[in-house]
Amino acid sequence: MDCSTLEELKAKAESKRVEAMQGLSGLPGEGSAAKEVHCSDAVRGQSRRIWNELYNVIDCSDVVIHVLDARDPPGTRCASVEKYLDKHAPFKYLVYLINKVDLVPTGVTARWLKAFSTKHPVLAYHSNSLTNFYGQENLIGLLRQYSHLKKRQVAVGFVGYPNVGKSSIINTLRRRVVCSVAPVPGQTKVYQYITLTKKIYLIDSPGVVPTSTLEEAVLRGAMRVENLEDPEYFFMRVYEKAKDAMEKVYGISSVEALDFLEKYCRKFGKISRGGVCNLDAASKLLLHDWIRGKIPFYVAPPSVEEEVPCTQ
Repeated sequence: MDCSTLEELKAKAESKRVEAMQGLSGLPGEGSAAKEVHCSDAVRGQSRRIWNELYNVIDCSDVVIHVLDARDPPGTRCASVEKYLDKHAPFKYLVYLINKVDLVPTGVTARWLKAFSTKHPVLAYHSNSLTNFYGQENLIGLLRQYSHLKKRQVAVGFVGYPNVGKSSIINTLRRRVVCSVAPVPGQTKVYQYITLTKKIYLIDSPGVVPTSTLEEAVLRGAMRVENLEDPEYFFMRVYEKAKDAMEKVYGISSVEALDFLEKYCRKFGKISRGGVCNLDAASKLLLHDWIRGKIPFYVAPPSVEEEVPCTQ
């Protein structure tokens, strides 16, 4: 690796980030025309086609389930979706579904449920597998209430960031695999219809990333890690957020991020020819663990007086 110091790594990665993120922000069709992100397909959910898929799902749905990651609910909340509903479809029902609650303390989930319940219904969920899940009965019960109100077949669209678990939730509702899933973002490419009952059908959608920086996309699990050009830099950002948890998980004590990476390489055999630590490979492995929830981390809920923030 050419970079030997933390400062050089940061400078190099920041240069790449700025170059890659030109035009990455906002909702296609609002303000200037949206641009595709040219960073080796690393960011999932940014293309105009995927945003159009999202609009189609919303337009076809009577109920919109906005899936959030329990580790960072405000960071995976899309204000653009909510603004679109308020402006163009105020008659549609919006429900927050906080998924992956098994990755955070119960008290944290309870406080987030309270914080999000001020404007729309909110439910807790986790969908690890077809035999290990929580919240299915509550969600189905709520959807049945909406179907009774409509007195006809109800369409339920699932929207949210890549990798928040939309497809896994639908699989647990059906108790069988009807949507392909993978522990990486961008698995769902197009929206699809799934029948739940005679009166309720579900719509799975590709994830969207209404974020303004590549760094935020990495931290929120909306990235294909294998395509990152400077994974060391993004690992450092994760390290800053979860240093203590990482040291506990991997049994490594460290003074800073580069020191941790080098010790990780030696401990887990990520050594290149000549005895040089393969920091690139180690960083990608650690980022994969971060996305999959192996490294404990969560954003603290707001106080009673504070409003829940959200992304663009």
